[in-house]
Amino acid sequence: MNVIDTFFEKINNLPMLPKVVQDVMQLLNSGEVDIKVLTNVIHRDQVLAAKVLRMSNSAYFGCSRSIKTIEDAVALIGLQNLNTLVIASGVTTTFTEVQGLDLKKFWQHHLVTASVARQLSKQLELSTETAYVAGLLHGIGRLPIHMVFPVASAQVEQVCQGRLMAERQSVEQSMLGIDHCQVGDMLAKHWNFPEEICCVIRSYIKPCESQLCQLASVVYAAAHIAHELALDRTSTEIAESLDAEVATMLGMQDKLALTDCVESCRPMMDEASSYL
Repeated sequence: MNVIDTFFEKINNLPMLPKVVQDVMQLLNSGEVDIKVLTNVIHRDQVLAAKVLRMSNSAYFGCSRSIKTIEDAVALIGLQNLNTLVIASGVTTTFTEVQGLDLKKFWQHHLVTASVARQLSKQLELSTETAYVAGLLHGIGRLPIHMVFPVASAQVEQVCQGRLMAERQSVEQSMLGIDHCQVGDMLAKHWNFPEEICCVIRSYIKPCESQLCQLASVVYAAAHIAHELALDRTSTEIAESLDAEVATMLGMQDKLALTDCVESCRPMMDEASSYL
């Protein structure tokens, strides 16, 4: 039995996505979608429905009028955007308490990463929905790790303060014998996310080594920007600190253009907080 299998044996009840999220994903992947059935499924969970409506009224979608019902959301932002919002709403409520980890701070980072990844992917003409979900889930493996190794994970968090993302993976491997990319990949598969999402989770931390996963570099850059925004760095500092090889992969060598891009992402911090 390998280390990943051994790890997951230690979790008695591996968290599942809420049933409503699973049902919505299944409906939207089935081809023809009956809008009435879809909205009825979402309405089964009033807390999730309210959260979806709050997120759909965000500045990102720029709707000309307020979205007050799930039916409005379908009409104004479209099925694919609705799907990502349902996933975001469901995933952020799947883990209700994780010892030693500030979940609000954790999800704020991941929601900002998701929004930045969506913006970057749009510029690169990649799938914005896939980029959003991949950004949302990129560090999801940290949560089960905290559940299994609460004391050691707290030590990892302390060691990793202020360090680069790639260094976290090395620290986790050194201290735990496993890292959040491996665990996140397994969890995403357990939740039946597509291979493209799993590939990003596995490889985002070293995107230059992943030739088959185009979105890995997008999520790496998005996570870096989100992390630096939370530290209140200037847009110029953030643009200059982005790994040069990743910037080249994304076609963002122009520091001035990258600085403008980072600045446009800054309002996403407050927006993410309003979702939680």
